[in-house]
Amino acid sequence: MQLSFQQLRAQLLEVALSLAIVGVAHAAPSLPTGSRLYAPCVVCHQPNAWGSPDGAIPSLAGQQARYLEKQLAVFRSGARVDTAMQVVAAHQTFSNQHDIVSLASYLSGLDANPNPVEGTGEHLRVGQELYAHICAACHGADGRGERGNRVPRIAGQHYPYLRRQVELAANLHKDLAPPEMTSALRGMPPQEKDALADYISRLSNSATLLDSNRPDGAGISSRPISP
Repeated sequence: MQLSFQQLRAQLLEVALSLAIVGVAHAAPSLPTGSRLYAPCVVCHQPNAWGSPDGAIPSLAGQQARYLEKQLAVFRSGARVDTAMQVVAAHQTFSNQHDIVSLASYLSGLDANPNPVEGTGEHLRVGQELYAHICAACHGADGRGERGNRVPRIAGQHYPYLRRQVELAANLHKDLAPPEMTSALRGMPPQEKDALADYISRLSNSATLLDSNRPDGAGISSRPISP
């Protein structure tokens, strides 16, 4: 029976990740622990942990350490599903809590991506308003998250990844996300989801964010967006 493109891609990815994981086991012991443990992640997340160039795979650099620890655990348990991440998390290395903490600490200490993939720049005022009402209370006004409660940094994350997460939040994070957040995202029109993800992708930029459709910056209450 002929394999579909997606099945073939998944199998090739599993082989690449498996080879990378084997490489970790034989890596020079002189390498710092975090850097050594990150080796299999480079296949998808790139050497600087800034994610894929197209923005589909997230940046991990500068992420909250305790959030990363939790995500490795939920991928390993199957509570969160992703072929590549489950291959990596299933390795015996990540059954060791010390290794998980070391990897998360290493990634958290890396410089965040200064140039994430962004959206079109339309309706940023709408995105700003949505963020203030739905996201800021937990993720912070600056989007940097909160270490103690395992709330992730979302500021400056890639737009394509954010857009996908906004779309699937109720399913991907049902054991982690507060119900008021998931219900708000679930009922949001597509254009507002675009605006929210685009705004968040630009939060690492200190420049004032203005809706490109309203150059005078008037009227933050431009919701709802007409299709």
